[in-house]
Amino acid sequence: MLSRIVTAAFAALYLSTPAVVAAQSVPSPAATSSNGPLERAVDQLFARWAEPNSPGAVVAVLQDGKIIYSQGYGAANLEYGVPNTPATVFHLASVSKQFTAFAIHLLAHEGKLSLDDDVRKYVPKLHDFGKLITIRQLLHHTSGVRDQWNLLALAGWRLDDEITDDDVARLLFQQTELNFAPGDQFLYSNSGYTLLAMVVKQVSGQTLPEFAKERIFEPLGMSHTHFQDKYSMIVKDRAYSYARQPDGKYQYIALTYSTVGPSSLFSTVGDLARWDENFYTGDVGGVTLLAEMQQKGKLNNGKNINYASGLSIGKYRGLRTVEHAGGDAAYRTNILRFPDQHFSVVILANAGDLNPAALSFKIADLYLKELLEPAPDKPTLDDKPEVAVDPKILDAYVGDYELRPGFIISISKDNDHLVTRATGQPSFPMYAVSNTAFRLRVVPAEIVFDEVASGGTAQNAVLHQNGANLPLKRITISKPAADRLKAYEGHYYSAELGVIYDVFLREDVLIVHTPRGDLDLQPVGVDAFSTGFPIGNLKFVCADDGKCNAMSIDDGRVKQLRFDKTSLDPIGSKSAQ
Repeated sequence: MLSRIVTAAFAALYLSTPAVVAAQSVPSPAATSSNGPLERAVDQLFARWAEPNSPGAVVAVLQDGKIIYSQGYGAANLEYGVPNTPATVFHLASVSKQFTAFAIHLLAHEGKLSLDDDVRKYVPKLHDFGKLITIRQLLHHTSGVRDQWNLLALAGWRLDDEITDDDVARLLFQQTELNFAPGDQFLYSNSGYTLLAMVVKQVSGQTLPEFAKERIFEPLGMSHTHFQDKYSMIVKDRAYSYARQPDGKYQYIALTYSTVGPSSLFSTVGDLARWDENFYTGDVGGVTLLAEMQQKGKLNNGKNINYASGLSIGKYRGLRTVEHAGGDAAYRTNILRFPDQHFSVVILANAGDLNPAALSFKIADLYLKELLEPAPDKPTLDDKPEVAVDPKILDAYVGDYELRPGFIISISKDNDHLVTRATGQPSFPMYAVSNTAFRLRVVPAEIVFDEVASGGTAQNAVLHQNGANLPLKRITISKPAADRLKAYEGHYYSAELGVIYDVFLREDVLIVHTPRGDLDLQPVGVDAFSTGFPIGNLKFVCADDGKCNAMSIDDGRVKQLRFDKTSLDPIGSKSAQ
């Protein structure tokens, strides 16, 4: 889903004995030889997960319809010491979307629906927003429909609760507002693919798991692939997911989705090689359908986006690419295709700290070296040792820095090191690599402050992450006066979520109580605050007389979610009886 919300503010091996196998058009579950220089270079990319006490991944490199290299790294199950192998079955997370999209395109080609149909023709329980939402817009994430995982979290669900299709449908049907007018913007929404699964069922008379098995998986010989609509289903050779904790140890992360469409496909690299090859042969669906599936979406203003039907269409160092990544619990997945070179990389991982998308491109760098244009100059975060910095120097960096309006990176000091906290995110310690440069351990990111004179304060900094250089500017955030803070207090009800949030003061700190606990609100502007997951940004709606009667939440994939102030009578009072 991005599925799960991850720490995105700074925006995240047991080597099985290789059996020598010739390149093949029929994928085999066996690992292939790692004797060649390219294969050894691939192994080196995964070396940090090449331990029996670490989760890891399985990689398959595909060329001209054949698996030319396949290998497993790390453990599929840490408790029993089961290694990852090319036969290991992984949850694919959002890589599932292209299969849901393919099912829709199959039905469209059979004349059973049109991509420009109103989705309410098939899902009449969806609220009439007064604006047409088409199936095509759901495919391209331009519908404006709010994201289901964010809505569930805001409604008080834990994302490791069992979540069913009915649970998601009930919440989606309660929504009476959109993030934006359909077709105006691109904003990733898992809800759109849940609705598409409902369309498949309504049109075909089969659930998405049934339809996909009969029309996609069986014809392609994908015998280890299925959509899972019940989380407790037994899956032979399944990998379990593990996330690295701040102490460096891994922890099992449960995945209890019982819902299909945006996620919940299980497969192997061998089966996905069959799927990948179908984009060239069109054996299932036909080449016309597959070409249409890769057509970019278009906004109302005529601008093309880089997203097609469950696929991201782009370019890398001069070559065309078709790609999609996924992440649920601590599963991390990616399929990267270079269609003109008939070359693909599939990475399925069960280690939450492994980045399959980045690793896929690094593998492409190895195999397509002679075809790629020179890489653009980008700063890299080479390994540097931690250095000691005089705590007095650290004082110059403490403060709030604006990355963009409403998104603040706050720097504080804890004894002899800095701590960073971004809007809506937890705090993380940083370590110094120089007197001005500080890095995080949880993600590859670095903040470099301006040099300042003794006794001065830094006014600017730069956040380096994923090759981008993002300027940070120091700002002064004024804390609202006590009477203003008092005006925010009260009970706030969201009819779209069916929940009440309480806002109150505790020791001069404004706090919001959600169904899953209390969150401190940090001021970021006039009547505007930021806080942690799942809220993100919160703004109170106040009249000229100072009375505040509502608040609005924006957490990225859910925008302008309104809560109205309401009066609640104490339990047991006469008016409550």
